[in-house]
Amino acid sequence: MTTSITRGNAPLTNDQLMRIAPSIFAVQPWEKMSARYTFIPTIQIVEKMRDEGFVPVAATQSRTRIEGKQDFTKHLLRFRDIRNGDAPAIRTLGTIYPELVLTNSHDGASAYKIDAGLFRLACTNGMVVCDASISQMNVRHSGSADGIIEASYEIVEQFPKVLESVEQFSQLRLSQPQREAFATAALQLKYDDAAPVTPAQVVAPRRAADADPTLWNTLNTVQEKLINGGDRGRNRETLRRVRTRPVNGITENTRLNKALWTLTEEMRKLVS
Repeated sequence: MTTSITRGNAPLTNDQLMRIAPSIFAVQPWEKMSARYTFIPTIQIVEKMRDEGFVPVAATQSRTRIEGKQDFTKHLLRFRDIRNGDAPAIRTLGTIYPELVLTNSHDGASAYKIDAGLFRLACTNGMVVCDASISQMNVRHSGSADGIIEASYEIVEQFPKVLESVEQFSQLRLSQPQREAFATAALQLKYDDAAPVTPAQVVAPRRAADADPTLWNTLNTVQEKLINGGDRGRNRETLRRVRTRPVNGITENTRLNKALWTLTEEMRKLVS
């Protein structure tokens, strides 16, 4: 489990980060880590990212039931590039910002990982991008802080391709059967074969801005509903009425986001 992700449209200060995800400020690794583990404090990376023009705008941290481990658990940070100001990369599709997504832990649960992300202000729901040409950058704890910064720039260089994909998604309109086929596949990514809601529910937009049945709007509608939950449904086994649950875990959130992006790329190929 994680604490709720906290984000805004303004950079987070160190005081805010400390309240949200104290493991970012760990000054040593968890006591059970081996001597081979090279400790790179996450806050050191945060400061280096700021120096390079990337500011933290979102953070979250995993919970644990193991006593003494809470200050070392997995955490996730999202950084925005403000080297040329804070103007969004795309306004016409709901104010979209490309972001860097950093995942790390100090308990051995995760190496440093850097992913491309998108933040759409309309739904305040961060998306993690997975594309064949945009490789996740992993930096082992035997590496260095400079290696993490270099990996970040490699991801930044791929942002134009990510935004090009968004434009392509926005230009493809889907029929209702196509949208429900997309939703059927998406539901299996989260629930296997026991989804408590129907594909038609999952593609029904929550806001007028998503009413146009483009592939981009379909992705955003489905992603928001699967990640945030809140839809009324029925348990397949007990037939009791339920509300769909949000995805709180950092690992599962990232996995589901990447899988949805891959599904969208495949749907684009089929439709176009």
